[in-house]
Amino acid sequence: MKEKRFAAENLPEEIQVLAEAMNWDADAIGDYMIPELPFSRLTTPDEFTENIRPQLLEPFVSSMYGAIPECCENVSFKLVSEAPAYGNLAIRREIDIICRHKNDEQILHLLLYIPQCRQGKVPVFFGLNFLGNHAATTDPEVTFYDFEPAPDLWSMRYNDRRATASQRGIQAHRFAFEEVLQRGFASATIDYNNIYFDRPEGFATSIMRFFFTPEEWHSSNRPSGAISAWAWGIMRALDCLSEQPEIDSSKFIVHGHSRLGKTALWAAVNDPRIWMAVSNCSGTAGAKLAHRNFGETYAWLNCWYNYWFCGKFGEFAGRDQDFPADQHFLLAAIAPRLLYVSSGNEDIHADPHGEYLAAKLASRAWNIFDRPALENTSFPECGELIGGDVGYYLRRGGHDFTPENWQALLTFVEKHL
Repeated sequence: MKEKRFAAENLPEEIQVLAEAMNWDADAIGDYMIPELPFSRLTTPDEFTENIRPQLLEPFVSSMYGAIPECCENVSFKLVSEAPAYGNLAIRREIDIICRHKNDEQILHLLLYIPQCRQGKVPVFFGLNFLGNHAATTDPEVTFYDFEPAPDLWSMRYNDRRATASQRGIQAHRFAFEEVLQRGFASATIDYNNIYFDRPEGFATSIMRFFFTPEEWHSSNRPSGAISAWAWGIMRALDCLSEQPEIDSSKFIVHGHSRLGKTALWAAVNDPRIWMAVSNCSGTAGAKLAHRNFGETYAWLNCWYNYWFCGKFGEFAGRDQDFPADQHFLLAAIAPRLLYVSSGNEDIHADPHGEYLAAKLASRAWNIFDRPALENTSFPECGELIGGDVGYYLRRGGHDFTPENWQALLTFVEKHL
């Protein structure tokens, strides 16, 4: 009998049915067809950039994430605080990114650490965080931005899970600021809820209200989704980081875990300023192959989080193999820039082997530019970093972004500097 997953007393029956319908048995995957990438070994770099990349992205714009809006009418930056941090290892800078559009305003609170010991401009890691800037660091001086508690909704998955003031540093392991600074890199973050509060009714307080009416957003033809909103926020963060004199704006490294790994990939294919994209445990609609029948499905995502996607995505719920592309199309569109995919071997919902296969299939795009990727590799053992300009790392454990991940990622980055 198939093991029940996501089982809980308050889980509605129709949701439990979707959970039980997912395949968790590698021996039961069966035959599957992966859409062919629309180029050959004879494709030139110019052809790829001008003609192929738009073809790769079209299905994701029209049928998954939706388009990322253009920048708002005005973006300005206000320095909130600046002081030494981590025992004088770094300069801590807090900056408000003030986005204005049609007499409306949204403020994104950016936290930036810059190493004190540096020679010239330094690369910067940027990643959105889940629980608030104060939760991403052990630094006691980072501002806690108070918030109104969310109403108790029908599922625990929709409750407001942002960290309280007493939970400072609760996810510091996912950013490892001190280690990154010691290795000579800057690092920055923004709470993704500043951009789009991650729940179904988040539109009203999101940046998407700048660009769409409530009627457009809540219709079955919703033109975009929260993942595109978060990607838009990443772009505004890069606008701000470009203005910091200590930052090397040719070396933006954008990372993300889980849904924010999906977001990092989507931002990277849309913003050529991103030097390297980092996806960790991003799973379905991220780095994982959807046509391979293993792990989470479109139906599951559409049921829980349909607001992450454009309206048309719902048409493929239960029809994953009918989607006209797969995630190796998305990964290929990042070429020839750097791509790094990592998984946890126990994170079967995200299908680690499917994430690796997508990155390996996408490697053909880097070969067009005479760059090595993952084409000559096999699925690695835990703890083994593999690849060229496309890297893959398998960590022992489940759905998380850990200090071990940071050690492997920093090694990969340093190899390419």
